[in-house]
Amino acid sequence: MSDRLTKKSTVATSSIMVFPSDTNDYGTMYGGRLIEMMDMVGGICARRFSSHKAVTASIEDMQFNKPINRGDIIEFTARVIYTGRTSMVIKTKVTREGYDEVKEVCARAYFVFVSMDSKGKPVEVPELMVLTLKEEKNHKIGTEIRKRQALEEKRFEIELKENL
Repeated sequence: MSDRLTKKSTVATSSIMVFPSDTNDYGTMYGGRLIEMMDMVGGICARRFSSHKAVTASIEDMQFNKPINRGDIIEFTARVIYTGRTSMVIKTKVTREGYDEVKEVCARAYFVFVSMDSKGKPVEVPELMVLTLKEEKNHKIGTEIRKRQALEEKRFEIELKENL
């Protein structure tokens, strides 16, 4: 039997107001800026869960659903949905609210983080406890994402080796 720690999912949240410097010529938020902020909140979630530094390994299935406008308040929610031995899949969702306080989902992505020790080597993370039906569904999504990412890693290695 493994003495690997088990742990409930960790959540990280953050809110900001979108300023003109965050927006393009259309007055909507830059996609790259949004991804950067999603990555930061996801990294906080990964660090809290693993109790170690965590680095981004990949961004999977980034979806922009609705534009985010200058002046909107956006909220980021990141949650661990799957763990491997040293990696974690973090589901990061973004909602926006205008002046009417109605929240709507405008973006979502799955970030894969790897937990690192002080020497920059991957370190084991706790095993995720899956307790609810919602967590079970998210865990299945995380499992599929991790399988797909493993295939992409192999393809990338081939591309590097063959200088494609």
